[in-house]
Amino acid sequence: MSEVIKTDVLIIGAGPAGLMAANEFQKRNVNYICLEKRSGPTQLSKALGIQARSVELLEFLGIHELFLRRGYPGPGMKMHLAGREPSYVELNHIKSRYPYLFILPQNEIEELFIANLAAQDAEVYMEHEVIEVKQSEEGVFVTALHHGVEKRYFAKYALACDGVRSQVRHYLDVPFIGADEGYTFFTSDVEIPGLNEIFINMHLNDRGAVALFPYKDGTYRVVGMDRARQGKNAPKEMPLEALQESLDRILDVPYRVEVPQWIRTFETAHRQVPDYRVGNVFFLGDAAHVNNPLGGQGMNLGLEDASNICWKMDLVLKGYAKDSFLASYNEERYPIAKEVIRDTTLELKAIEQTGVIGKLRNWAGKAVLSQNWVQPLVANYYSHIHHEYHKVKRNKEFKDKRLSRKAIQAGQRVPDQKLFFEGKSTARLYPFVQKHEFVCLIYIDCYERELIDYAQTFKKLVESVYPGMMKVFVVARGGTLHLEEEALPIIYDVHRHLDLGIGMEKGSTLILRPDGHVLFHDLSMDAQVMIDKLGAYFQ
Repeated sequence: MSEVIKTDVLIIGAGPAGLMAANEFQKRNVNYICLEKRSGPTQLSKALGIQARSVELLEFLGIHELFLRRGYPGPGMKMHLAGREPSYVELNHIKSRYPYLFILPQNEIEELFIANLAAQDAEVYMEHEVIEVKQSEEGVFVTALHHGVEKRYFAKYALACDGVRSQVRHYLDVPFIGADEGYTFFTSDVEIPGLNEIFINMHLNDRGAVALFPYKDGTYRVVGMDRARQGKNAPKEMPLEALQESLDRILDVPYRVEVPQWIRTFETAHRQVPDYRVGNVFFLGDAAHVNNPLGGQGMNLGLEDASNICWKMDLVLKGYAKDSFLASYNEERYPIAKEVIRDTTLELKAIEQTGVIGKLRNWAGKAVLSQNWVQPLVANYYSHIHHEYHKVKRNKEFKDKRLSRKAIQAGQRVPDQKLFFEGKSTARLYPFVQKHEFVCLIYIDCYERELIDYAQTFKKLVESVYPGMMKVFVVARGGTLHLEEEALPIIYDVHRHLDLGIGMEKGSTLILRPDGHVLFHDLSMDAQVMIDKLGAYFQ
């Protein structure tokens, strides 16, 4: 019998979600092991767009620049719906420092995640095929096959990141509820000599749909649905001639495609596990949910899943939070994927319409996209920055009704803000989150003895009850503050971003989570009340 290798967390699967989780745990010095069946990163480009919210999460990890150096920012989409002139969806409306769809294929995304781990002497255990998963009250037992040798692992928790055909789901008999949608799509990476674009081009008509995504190297991702090739049990491999035939049929101005790196067909489906936690196993990414590829949602959902569960699991392992707190992962993430599944399913049904209804869809779509107020709605929706948690019951209980209506409350995403800190007029809020994880801002406005005493007392209490967890700052609009005793670091809200932008006011305390959402925003000005609220939040 082989020796049992023990760790705190087992990550099963090293696709984008699993690798994001590994990098999250690496940052927090969590003891983890990541197992992957493949011998290395995927050789296929697969997913190709990192949404704005995902780039923000990469910034909180401190690795976003590694990615930004490799791809390019896609400015938007041309929608060829009706008439000769296309309609534009401009992404500069996204309310983020990253107002674009960042184009970078999945194989490079995985390579960068693995390279960042390697730079810290961490590795993914490749060629480890999981062949058994069992649970007990103490944790999770996993057996993996590595070059014909069985290796046994035990962990307090396991993250199932092993994709749409998850073996973990199979071993634990977890249902994957949903349906096949009955559509066959084709996808390929090719050269298109007659096309020179920076915009994504989407063509939709009675004959089918085609999207052309430009890559940094001048090649293109082609994704489409040919109505003439539906319901024919298409083989997974598609010859170049068949791809060209479909493009010639669908596009009004056909383009010659050459030098395919790969061509595949795939069937669309929408499915979701009923609960993202089963015992001590948590499901992430495609192992938890799957939807059709419209809008580039799937991979980004997985990255966001990993960001959500990892900081919470770290708190539990360090004893700051109770195991029951991990229920908040399913509470927050399940509704997000459910919404995406609903919307992409409806979008696919809309694309399927032909004849008079299809023409009405095209003309209506063109008319709507011509309205200036629509552009920000579309751009921000697909960017994922609207994925917030303030409607979750746990977070609604921490809403402070004394705050103004513009105040950001528990569960909401905090946009990056301009600050003045340590003489740097270009300081920003997000690097504070990246460095300190939990950030507490106490808005004192100007020198006031009662507020300064409160800030000092809260800092001492939080360091006593949650040592090393949180960094406390006081916020003033300007001027000179002389803080007695051990001085608290001061942020000057000279740009009025914290005041006018997120609704902070004199006496309010805003605590940010490591994922950039609000833990809670409170006007109590009572240090013990605040500590008690933290304890209640982490239950």
